[in-house]
Amino acid sequence: MPTRRHLVLAAAAFLLAGCQTTPPLGSATAIGIIRVDVSRLVELGVGPRAETVRTRLEQELARGFADRRQAGGATLTVAVRGLTMPTYVGGDIDDGATSDYLESLVTVTGRKGEVLATYPVLSMNGAGDSGFWFSPDIDERRVERVIVNHAAWIRKLVLG
Repeated sequence: MPTRRHLVLAAAAFLLAGCQTTPPLGSATAIGIIRVDVSRLVELGVGPRAETVRTRLEQELARGFADRRQAGGATLTVAVRGLTMPTYVGGDIDDGATSDYLESLVTVTGRKGEVLATYPVLSMNGAGDSGFWFSPDIDERRVERVIVNHAAWIRKLVLG
């Protein structure tokens, strides 16, 4: 008789099997251009925060790939697909419902435009990890934290 855990694991395996990803390109990969597209966030009505995500994610990726930057290298394009920041008013339970998420599709293309790799990326941070919910700048800190985490995951996926 299947338990709830078996059903959850089977569903996760089914979802992961449908992801078309490539293995890491490796540390020898040179990155020439970094682009972040937030047009989907604009469509979703995220407002000025979309530009913040674009600017800060580009900066974090430039910092994260600084040792791999080279003119004429591959182009790293990040199409941001979603930003989720639920209302958070404190508490100790984090069941995912009070987590911040940033979702994107990362594509690495070669000099001739050929796709070298694609990586769907979904990063998560607990909403309470950025400080007290009543702090005046809490939303900005939450966005910053999820961007830094997302950039780190992108580097890990691309370079291994």
